[in-house]
Amino acid sequence: MGSSDHLQYTLKIESPMEIIRSIRSGGQPPTHYKLDISSFSQVASSLLSTSPFIESTEFSVGGYRWVIQIYPNGNEKDNGDGHISFYLKLCDKLPSNSFINVIFRALVYDQERNKYLIIQDLREKHFDATNAIWGISRALPQSVFNAKSNGFLIHDRCTFGAEVFIINTNTPTCAKMSSMDSKSTRTYTWRVEKFSEISDNAYSPEFTIEGRIWKLHVFPNGYGAQKGKCLSLYLELAQRNDLTAGDKLYAEYELRIKNQLNVEDRCGTCRHAFEKSAKDGGRANFIPIPDLLIPSKGFKTEFGAVNCHAWQLEVEHQLLLVSPQCMSVNK
Repeated sequence: MGSSDHLQYTLKIESPMEIIRSIRSGGQPPTHYKLDISSFSQVASSLLSTSPFIESTEFSVGGYRWVIQIYPNGNEKDNGDGHISFYLKLCDKLPSNSFINVIFRALVYDQERNKYLIIQDLREKHFDATNAIWGISRALPQSVFNAKSNGFLIHDRCTFGAEVFIINTNTPTCAKMSSMDSKSTRTYTWRVEKFSEISDNAYSPEFTIEGRIWKLHVFPNGYGAQKGKCLSLYLELAQRNDLTAGDKLYAEYELRIKNQLNVEDRCGTCRHAFEKSAKDGGRANFIPIPDLLIPSKGFKTEFGAVNCHAWQLEVEHQLLLVSPQCMSVNK
């Protein structure tokens, strides 16, 4: 550990003897993985609605694929209350007779002083067919992380890193997490013409929200296991050319079928990670077919048409692009 006078935030941290902390000066980036997050509180609240941790994109070390998991509020199941918890997860499935021993370092960037706080467990982590996740549950107290004077969280931006010592490598993989507008109040309404003549499925015209092109995809008689039971409705990301392998666009949105009797619309909030290979997200069981077809329910006119304010999409965005490309971070 260096002689810098900026060590008070490490000296005040109580931890087991096997956990050591040191300072890396000069802003030298993590050897294997760096994760920059802008709008940290927004990103955390968006992802934590479905999971207690933020998971990175994959990176490779030693011929194996890894991700890091960061618990902003600590992993309570591992006695991490009140702390930032860091975990390393092996994505590859090991054969029953194989194992990997790893030394794992978690890093947090001090933006004020251009230094990294290194948090390391001296014990080797043993990965095998039944143990794929190891980490440090009480890596950094939340009070230390949140204190502006310590430089870890400035203007709601922060940087984490990981070093995995199996073999040496000098090629870092960077990722970007950035939150777009916190909420879009714009809506898109699709008036479905000749609804009863749709044989299997139909697409809406394309529309743009938050600079991205979308379209709705409907299966009047259901899709997959819900075929013949429920209408299925999905939001599809129509233009995905700018998404490379590993990119994920997280979106929170609301799909709605408007009740034409002004009673109660049928709506559902969805959360989906759009990728090149996962282009749409929605509900296979959006509305039971009998509810849709009975005029007294209000979703179909007395003339047998579902074509007036039939489909209303309210995209209340919590958009988050996670990219494995090394680039600057902008809100």
